[in-house]
Amino acid sequence: MREFELAPAGAIWIHLVWAVPLVVLAAYWGLHRRMQLLEVFGYDRSRSARWLGSLRRRRVRRSLLLAAAVLLSAAAAVQPRCNPERTTFRSTVRDVAILIDVSRSMLATDLQPSRLERAKLEVMDLLTPEVMRGNRVGIIAFAGEAVIKCPLTSNYSYVRSVVRNLSPKSASQGGTMIGDAVRKALRDLLGLHASGSPEDGEEKPKPGETVLEEELEGKKESHADIIVITDGEDLGSHPEYAARAAAANDVGIYAVGLGSEDGKEIAVQGEGGRVEYIKLRSGEIHRSRLDSKTLQAMVNMCPRGQYLPAGTNDPDLVGFYENTIGREEGREVADEQVAWTEIFQPFLLAAIGLYIAHLAFSERPRHGRLALGEGSP
Repeated sequence: MREFELAPAGAIWIHLVWAVPLVVLAAYWGLHRRMQLLEVFGYDRSRSARWLGSLRRRRVRRSLLLAAAVLLSAAAAVQPRCNPERTTFRSTVRDVAILIDVSRSMLATDLQPSRLERAKLEVMDLLTPEVMRGNRVGIIAFAGEAVIKCPLTSNYSYVRSVVRNLSPKSASQGGTMIGDAVRKALRDLLGLHASGSPEDGEEKPKPGETVLEEELEGKKESHADIIVITDGEDLGSHPEYAARAAAANDVGIYAVGLGSEDGKEIAVQGEGGRVEYIKLRSGEIHRSRLDSKTLQAMVNMCPRGQYLPAGTNDPDLVGFYENTIGREEGREVADEQVAWTEIFQPFLLAAIGLYIAHLAFSERPRHGRLALGEGSP
């Protein structure tokens, strides 16, 4: 038995079949309305029953031709197809979690148009099939809390739309908690174990310490990586603990530091549309600085990690990705592609033919005239 299905993209057009009864009802209403108008001008229906019956039959046939054309058009629009040919191919993919800092410090304009907007532009340049080559991508927006905005997917156009809409409102709590964002990515996005915090009773990692080879021995490769894009102003979330947990799961951490190390004030819109600057409790204007030290210490915890101190220069996230994650091997996956034979053409041709017949079919006979009644002069 041949396999047969309707294309998902064309399934909505099946509702065109509802136009068929509408065409029939419209034809009936039009005929009834014409008879009412003729009677206004003194037309006697009983004296021309033969002519009226002929006219009604021709109009019904013409309406049926149009209804059949609509029905066949609906059949063609849903894109029926059959005889699937399945092809299996293998590829290698990695999982990449992109963590974007959306705290208010990312509104600083030492990187144009702002740190956050520049980060979004760089990420959208990264999210293309040519660069990602089938790798799955997930997005986390973080400030005082971390929120998954997009689960792992290879639908890059959708991920780009998610990134485009990121703002400081994407994470409700203020502040910058880099360690919490990394743990969120490990646990909820990548599905890995995410310990690594002072509450777990772990001994604090020493500066420059990485996960020992013995800890990694026997562990399966995760084929996963985390990209953190931030200015590094962490508020006590212990990113070094989170980085050690990532390394223990064979997850690489790649950090991109944005902003000036000299600091930049953060302008926000105040009441009445006035531009105001974020101030400290002392009343001084806060200057947000790039904390490269925190970010460098975090990536140093991972045998597979690297820090890009972009500062106020072009981050070139695409180049950074291709020189790091892009060179890593992925896990092998098998995928299947199905090629169908389209069979909408006969339905479409038949619909066109019936519609042309509808236009060519006259409602009135070629010979004869409107008779007001038998024996009329």
